[in-house]
Amino acid sequence: MTRETKTAAILAAAFAAAFAVAWLGLGSTPLPTGLLLLTLLAAVLAVVDVAVHRPLRRIMHRATARLGEAYRRGDPGYRDEVRELGHLVGTLVAVFTASEDKEWVSQTIKDDLARARSLNRQLVEVGDAGKAMNTALPYRETVDLVLTQTRALLHADFTALLLLDSEARSFRLEGTQGVRGDSFDPDCCAYTPDCPVRASIYHGSIERRQGHECGLVPHTMGSELAISLAVENVGEMALLVAATDDRYLALFGDEALGALQGHLQSALTNAHKYDAIRRQVVTDHLTGLYNRRYFTKRAEEEVQRALRHQAPLSLLMADVDHFKLVNDTYGHATGDRVLQTVAGIIRDSLRGSDICARYGGEEFAVLLPQTPGDNAFHVAERIRETLGQTRYTGLGLPADASVTISLGVATCPGDATSLDELLELADKALYRAKGAGRDAVCAYAGPAARARAH
Repeated sequence: MTRETKTAAILAAAFAAAFAVAWLGLGSTPLPTGLLLLTLLAAVLAVVDVAVHRPLRRIMHRATARLGEAYRRGDPGYRDEVRELGHLVGTLVAVFTASEDKEWVSQTIKDDLARARSLNRQLVEVGDAGKAMNTALPYRETVDLVLTQTRALLHADFTALLLLDSEARSFRLEGTQGVRGDSFDPDCCAYTPDCPVRASIYHGSIERRQGHECGLVPHTMGSELAISLAVENVGEMALLVAATDDRYLALFGDEALGALQGHLQSALTNAHKYDAIRRQVVTDHLTGLYNRRYFTKRAEEEVQRALRHQAPLSLLMADVDHFKLVNDTYGHATGDRVLQTVAGIIRDSLRGSDICARYGGEEFAVLLPQTPGDNAFHVAERIRETLGQTRYTGLGLPADASVTISLGVATCPGDATSLDELLELADKALYRAKGAGRDAVCAYAGPAARARAH
């Protein structure tokens, strides 16, 4: 019990005792009623002053001192303690409210700063990935790089790049990474209504899906993300990203993914342009085959590889029979169309790993890696027979006209161990085929050269 409370209790007891004595008439002369009431009132006022007013004034004094000089200058200046208390309470409420507002604003600023830092970090990571993608690589290598960088950036388990065939309205896989793609079926993208790939391409948007199942992604990867890509001179594409855990995919907002989308489109567009320029540099403008310069460079590499690995490498040299007569009789425009047709037939008769070039005029060269002489001879025979059976209607030639070809075959290391020697021997075999009556294949095999004429 405080000292003020004890004092108030003693005074109240004293006044109560005096009042009781007076009221019961224990004295000789009872006190007047007015005096008794005044005595009671004094007791009540004493108790209120000691128990209420004085503690309240001390609280107000401490609060005023805590608020400082600014509050004193704003003091109403009157001595009405009730109004002054109201002013003080209002001031304290305003102070506490302002303090709470400051804390809320401070927390909001902290949250915004954290989000800004996270976005900045994501944009830096996206920029680094974009720089790695845009390295002027060929298109196929860029596709692999895009899939690798995106998978690492988004902590994904699977990435795929799909191209929309605008005429067939079907999808084609340009590449996948993360899961073996033997069983992938992109056809479901064409007819599944909630497919993220389909939605992203059709709306040009970034699409997210949870729990979606399709033929492209294993069912365990329930978190999917699709980013639409408009690649110049290629078409509409979409990058599909899938993960078993969606925590990392969810961290990347649309702003960071929009920046990634720009890098992806730029990388793929530049790679396609790179391939187009590269094709112009290394290909023959008339036939679309490699030119002589590029063929010679690749042939040098293949010869060195064949010698290093002791693997057979064969060279075919081919020449269109009586081509000068075609030009002189039907014109150079018709002759060009004939060369284009011959080039297409030769190209279609070869494997993807074979290298075919227009070596000069009506002469063609074909490099067959991992191919011994006998097999190369049969390839040459197939080309010769296909050309002989082809009808050249629509090219400006008569309906019964035919175009034949003669070929020479040489093999490394059986016939030669250098490119110059290999070219020389194949050329000698070609001239032997010409001397045998044309429309023939001749293999250079030392003195006992083989030839087959028709």
